[in-house]
Amino acid sequence: MSRRTDNHHRLATICREATGLPHRTCLGWAAQGLITRRRPVPDAGTPQQRAFEARLLTGLGGGAVLGLTGIRPSRDEPVLFLHPARAQEAIDAVLPRLDGNGAVHGVPGLRLVPDGGAWWFTNAADQARVRLEHPHTAWRPSPSPASRPEGGPDHGPGSGDRDRLLSRIFRRLGLITKAGAEHGWVSLSTTEVYDLVIECCCASGATKLMDGLRRSAVVEGEPGEETGYPGDVGLGEASVAVRHASCGSFPDPVRLPGFRWATC
Repeated sequence: MSRRTDNHHRLATICREATGLPHRTCLGWAAQGLITRRRPVPDAGTPQQRAFEARLLTGLGGGAVLGLTGIRPSRDEPVLFLHPARAQEAIDAVLPRLDGNGAVHGVPGLRLVPDGGAWWFTNAADQARVRLEHPHTAWRPSPSPASRPEGGPDHGPGSGDRDRLLSRIFRRLGLITKAGAEHGWVSLSTTEVYDLVIECCCASGATKLMDGLRRSAVVEGEPGEETGYPGDVGLGEASVAVRHASCGSFPDPVRLPGFRWATC
């Protein structure tokens, strides 16, 4: 095997682990130059798409992220692969809905629409959208009676750093769902300190998840490096924490930009 081919296989392995796609798909991307060591998972192509994906990720709170099994990232229209038994859980988590006090939950501006025989999450304010793919072709989603199809107001893009970071993690859903499937559960939440907290049931799951995020260059730079390349957009104040259930605090951040790691 040539060195170039070997490098392509290593790159494809990183992409496969991050997204859940078949190795041959990622290998083809590597051969075409669509993914590189600097960017082993394709980024979203517009600020609007990044913002929409960031809101989708934070909407998948609790264990709803396990309703997804992977993602096919593309510049404008990524595809989410749904779990055959838990797909509705993920959909219910992000659909805008009213609680008993009149507060809107879910992702503001999100709509669930059919188009061309497929189902899509779309943003009411712009062209951002994500296609849903279920293993059973006859599958149809079941909107909750409490959902509001028109959704809440779309607040537009948030912090550019935050949207870029969370969109990249969204495009690495394979790492999160694998951690949950192997080790029991995984949940997502936001706090006043962190743009996203990813909590695993145990330390080994959290460690594997963190290692996978590093390898897949979720922050700027080559896999394994701790600083960005000149000219890359920095992540600024955007931060994500990875922890396990027995951790009660977040000590000093590790040197990897954008992440804080709790050791318990």
